[in-house]
Amino acid sequence: MIPLARIEEIAASRPDQAALIADRLVLSWSQYAVAVRDAAEGLANAVGADELRTVAFLSQNRAELVVAASAVATVKATLCGLDYSLDQDALADLLDRIEADCLIVSSAFLASRGLNVRALAGRRPVVDLDNQLPGATAYAAFAGLGAGKKPPNPPARPFRAISFTSGTSGRPKPVIRTGSFDARRFAYFTARYGFSSADRHLATIPLYHAAGGGWARLFLQLGATLVLAPPDDAVEAAELIRREWITSSTMTPPILSGVLRHVAQNRARVTPNQLRFVLVGGKHFPAPAKQEALQVLGPVVYEYYGTTETGVNTIAEPADLLTHPASVGRVYDGNKILILDPERRPVPAGIVGSVAIHSYMNMDTYLGTPANKVQIGGERYLVTSEAGYLDEDGRLFLLNRSQGADSVNLYALENAIRHIRGVDDVALVRRTDSGPVAVHCAVVLKASAAVSAQEVEARVADIVRRERVALARFEVLDHIPYSPSGKVRAAELETAIGRAGDRAAAKAAAATARTPKSNGKADGVLLGIALLALTAISWGGMFPVAKAALATIDGFYLTLLRYGLASAILLGILARVEGVRAFALERHGGKLFFYGSMGFAGFSILAFVGLAHSKAEHGAIIMALMPLITALLTWAIKGVKPSRVTFLCIAAALAGVALVVTRGSLSALDGGALLPDLLILAGAASWVVYTLGAASVPNWSALRYTALSAALGTITIVIVTALATAGGYIAVPTLDAVWSVRNEIAYLVLIAAVLAVFSWNIGIKLLGPINGVLFINLVPVTAFAIGLAQGREFGTVELAGAGLTIAALVVNNLNSRGFFRFHWLLPAKPAGFGRAVTETP
Repeated sequence: MIPLARIEEIAASRPDQAALIADRLVLSWSQYAVAVRDAAEGLANAVGADELRTVAFLSQNRAELVVAASAVATVKATLCGLDYSLDQDALADLLDRIEADCLIVSSAFLASRGLNVRALAGRRPVVDLDNQLPGATAYAAFAGLGAGKKPPNPPARPFRAISFTSGTSGRPKPVIRTGSFDARRFAYFTARYGFSSADRHLATIPLYHAAGGGWARLFLQLGATLVLAPPDDAVEAAELIRREWITSSTMTPPILSGVLRHVAQNRARVTPNQLRFVLVGGKHFPAPAKQEALQVLGPVVYEYYGTTETGVNTIAEPADLLTHPASVGRVYDGNKILILDPERRPVPAGIVGSVAIHSYMNMDTYLGTPANKVQIGGERYLVTSEAGYLDEDGRLFLLNRSQGADSVNLYALENAIRHIRGVDDVALVRRTDSGPVAVHCAVVLKASAAVSAQEVEARVADIVRRERVALARFEVLDHIPYSPSGKVRAAELETAIGRAGDRAAAKAAAATARTPKSNGKADGVLLGIALLALTAISWGGMFPVAKAALATIDGFYLTLLRYGLASAILLGILARVEGVRAFALERHGGKLFFYGSMGFAGFSILAFVGLAHSKAEHGAIIMALMPLITALLTWAIKGVKPSRVTFLCIAAALAGVALVVTRGSLSALDGGALLPDLLILAGAASWVVYTLGAASVPNWSALRYTALSAALGTITIVIVTALATAGGYIAVPTLDAVWSVRNEIAYLVLIAAVLAVFSWNIGIKLLGPINGVLFINLVPVTAFAIGLAQGREFGTVELAGAGLTIAALVVNNLNSRGFFRFHWLLPAKPAGFGRAVTETP
């Protein structure tokens, strides 16, 4: 904290202005100076100025603690705050390691936490901040120690600062610095963000934390007013913002979430021109929370990334939070960041590795433990435990913190899980054994959530599976265990998950003992089969229904009616299930427009225009080729070469389609008779491109991707249809014409576009993609069955071609299961289409 000389300098110009406000107690700058003078003299006399080298404190945020910190700075001793949420043994060990000469405590506060001050202090002198009479001033704990005298000149000693890491995955480590960086950092922030003595800064982070103490020093150094809030009371923090006319604040994401919740529930007013700067950090700041904060507080929210070892390294300003919410911003003056591979070599933009930082704020070393440093380009970098990557513009994206530099994007998973309806908070922790990559997940459900834990667990499992991560354990907890500085305590979280799981297992065992055994797994399989069969039959019936409608309305306007209505329905469902926040494009607008145009405009217009001049059965058999088309496009785009069995199946399926289309006669190739079926094939390829595009937004649900891409794709449908109409290629259908095919349109929208997609997604979850793809074979079977029921006659060659195509699909599905793994045709590790799930619209 700032020393007496600076306090007296400020007090000389504004003696009656508030310096400290805490718990409705106000300390003016002149009172602050008197208190620090007494405290510094008292500390020097009690311990001895020469012997007072390191002072530790254990207290919640309070005015007396700020006075004590300034007193320690005045006598030029090293001040070190300890995390009061640690246990007795851990605190005693830390006090011994830093060789504390004196201990400042709030005895009542520590007693309420079950800590024994006498045992912690040992033979060290103790200053008790609670040692004062009722109604006494904030500095009564030090009153009389120095009898108003000027503290003696402190002995000359080199600068030494000690701070502690958060210790989320173990005991905190002491961080040592032998040089101060405050002047340079304070000057940058003051000039950049316009801080001044007129500010009223709300400190919600504990002063023992590097961020809490650092930002408090900055504003006190300017002569501003420092307001202290309880670190675990978001409601009080929200009230202080309003009551004390706060202009700036530092918060952790959990505190900010509580403040936003209080503002929303109580409609607490936060005047926009009052609150100008809210800096958030210390823990992963979820993208949905960033968007909510900007909506509620306005463009005053900033995010920082830094560590106890490296200081503050990146800043994301409000515009950055809007355009790149997954990033923690770019480096600012005095910082450099590299991403390193396991051999400690820098990697290009977009490649994941360990985050290494070069900064004037970097620590010298850990106490008793060497720092993880590397020399690159003549500069020394500190290698952190975080994993991440840089984009082309230098923005830093973190994947996880303090859980190993690997490619598991825990933060992206957490962002996606927060979009699940009913989820209020979530925390993920990596499973630490040597098995497959897996995570434990704990969620807190909203009190008003009309959703079951089983439903949330299913959604979570689906989200983590898309990242090729296993869900080891899932539990619903009453709260996530955070430290006072806002970090998730990984060990406590794992313990809480384990206890909750044990209770759930015991409850389930008791319920099983009381009730007959059920065949729930079998029921799930039967339900999955029913849903996937319903989907395939619905899609198979789509082609005869569309064929009938195309006799009245052209393919352009039929597509417009179908997806114009379906998009509106899907958007409504999305708003209901995931909330209006899911409408945010998150910088994916361009790719969603492209994939939506391919999937909904490209597929439907090409398929319907072709179907108008072909048979419904031809359309169905061509659409059944989608898994094989997926294998070829995956090979072309990602370099995943299909196996030899898959190549043979592709050839057989194409031969079967050729037999269906030509009916065994090459004369069908003359006069353009083949063109309609080629259009349908192009439409099928367009849909495969759209399906593969879902991987470009891996953190989104299938509903969100489908709804937003369909809405954007409908824009292309409108444009193409308008151009075709203006060019005289098609005419606007009359209302009577549209009304005459209302039943067909209703089928195409409600059954084939909305209901079928949902039943497909649920069925795939129940049976898996490899089993699900097999049901695509029912699409052409259904179309042919409807054709036979309508009295159509099919030649032997057409039926043989259909049978050959379906057989090829079945064989390739078996191949994807490893059925032919030891066959002489197949390589040791087969690759085929069965790894991608293709939805027919």
